Amino acid sequence: MSLQCTVVNGQETKPTKNALAFINATIYVSPTDPAILEGSVVIENDKIIAVGKKSEVKLPNSAKVIDCKGLTITAGFWNSHVHFTDPKIANAPSLSNSELSAYLEQFLIKYGFTYAFDIGSFPENTNNIRQRINNGSVSGPLILTTGLPLTAEDGTPFYVKAMNIKLPELTSVDVAVKIVNQNIAAGLDGIKIFAGSPMGPGKAEKMMPVEIAKAVIKTAHKKGKLVFAHPSINDGILVSLESGIDILAHTTPDGGLPWDSQMIQQMVKKNLYLIPTLKLWKWSLANNNQSPQQIEDFVSIAIRQVKDFNEAGGNLLFGTDIGFMDDFDPTDEYVYLQKAQLNFRQILAMLTTTPSKKIWFFKAIWQTCGWCECRYGGF
Repeated sequence: MSLQCTVVNGQETKPTKNALAFINATIYVSPTDPAILEGSVVIENDKIIAVGKKSEVKLPNSAKVIDCKGLTITAGFWNSHVHFTDPKIANAPSLSNSELSAYLEQFLIKYGFTYAFDIGSFPENTNNIRQRINNGSVSGPLILTTGLPLTAEDGTPFYVKAMNIKLPELTSVDVAVKIVNQNIAAGLDGIKIFAGSPMGPGKAEKMMPVEIAKAVIKTAHKKGKLVFAHPSINDGILVSLESGIDILAHTTPDGGLPWDSQMIQQMVKKNLYLIPTLKLWKWSLANNNQSPQQIEDFVSIAIRQVKDFNEAGGNLLFGTDIGFMDDFDPTDEYVYLQKAQLNFRQILAMLTTTPSKKIWFFKAIWQTCGWCECRYGGF
């Protein structure tokens, strides 16, 4: 069950006639506040008007009441790393509204995700999806997008080349500035680069020159946009640190070692956020017919990287790389995060308050409208 009460482009959505009241739920207003037991949430005209203990919240006479005994209500979740490249949705304009809604239900909504940041897809396709959501034709999450990732010269990753796709290449500082400005002018919400591009088994990664990465970030930041980086290996993290990247899209277990404390300290000092994508490593290795022991050994390196980063005070965002992965269930990601010794409230922050604070879009809504966009997801 999920309920969305939204503001789109600074305007309230069309009011509904009936109020809704969810009662007898366990409610987490935030990851830090005490849980409200036997609580109520009241929605009126698409806005949350009351949250509190059942005994303290008055229900409108016209409200439709839904008993949530045994259920939990939180803020709607963020998945900060998705793609709309799954063949089932890669040609969204060809799908009917009901087909697209059904896909998005299985892709994101059924798992409580009411926000998604697409960090690598064809923008025409993603824009078709979110336009149909925004105009009410399709039921789905609020979607932000970076469009296609940007690479160094000859830096399209081998697995992207295998799909007969060539990513935009940044051959100079001037080209980087031009492409970033074009992308932002076209309505993209952020930029993604390959700080290190995987070129294939046995081949060295293609690193983005630091001066070009710096030009990307300077240009994007002037427009108020975040920049994500795919690091591939630790050298990709070093490029990200030197250039000023905002968010790392992955951990880097390919190096075979935990991160050293000096690099972690620099990541924390420079406020570099991390999306772990731990389940991705299990999925990728399983698809390459690796043994259970090989998978466990590989994933344990990434888990250790997350554990050490978190304990050093680093900021974590939840993301699963679905769309690239065809297994949408986030359960394994939660299990791996627990193995990294994150507790329930820390994981809840990754899903809710941390991305809301980091991603500028919601600050803009608050400044424009005077109240924060409200989306609640019950599970």
